[in-house]
Amino acid sequence: MLNRQLDSINTIIEQAPNMPSFVKTIEMQKGYVDALHQHCWHQLIFPLQGLLQTEANGALFLVPHTTALFVPAGVMHESVAITDTCFIGVYLNPMYGRDYGAMIKPVAMSAFLRELVLTLRKQCVFNPPTNVEPMALAAIQRLLEVLYDQINSAEGQTFKLLIPQDRRLKLIFEHLTQTPALDFSLVKWGEMVGASERTLSRLFVREFGSSFVLWRQHLRLIYSLSLLATDLSIQNVAHQIGYQNDSSYIKAFKERFGMTPQRFRLGDHGI
Repeated sequence: MLNRQLDSINTIIEQAPNMPSFVKTIEMQKGYVDALHQHCWHQLIFPLQGLLQTEANGALFLVPHTTALFVPAGVMHESVAITDTCFIGVYLNPMYGRDYGAMIKPVAMSAFLRELVLTLRKQCVFNPPTNVEPMALAAIQRLLEVLYDQINSAEGQTFKLLIPQDRRLKLIFEHLTQTPALDFSLVKWGEMVGASERTLSRLFVREFGSSFVLWRQHLRLIYSLSLLATDLSIQNVAHQIGYQNDSSYIKAFKERFGMTPQRFRLGDHGI
């Protein structure tokens, strides 16, 4: 299904060379790899829900629903869905508007930018893609000018990476993203994946510059961002990701993101 969606994106681009933009909403199941590809238009990747890790130009970017990733035209990139993910792809014709430059850029998703992207999604769904009234086209171009300003002026937002390269660490990662509250010791994990505690400790330092405990905490906190977009109480979110009480979770969240989970939930996503 996803491959067909990606084919349709490139088909629209081919069929609508004079359009300034179009928007596509794509769903990816956990673990899906959107294999290495490129577009001849710029792309803004914004998860509505879930979590992506995207590789491009030898760099890795973690993209939760609080951020977006701008990928310039022609840049090869590959994305992996860490959880079930639904993301918006905003495709921007390089022939229109400003020069976005050639640099990949993580962009903090403010409330205004989120609403702008959602508005573009309503305005830029074309079927067929060339049938757009001149007045509607002019309105879209004005929105795209605002989008350029937002992307150009927004602060970058970088999260530490989560997905390991080593197959044994990947097994741990898969279990923890399925059940983040698992509280196995590194000795227990070693028995499960076929490695000693010492070997696993060295691997976490090599891949993340971190201990297993700190990496697991980071994974849990990132995972909780999606849960905070639901109706779960802060206490239930804490329990689901393995904290014994909400106060410990709130303290860890604040240390990592500089705000409380409740403040984040109320819409302050400038983290």
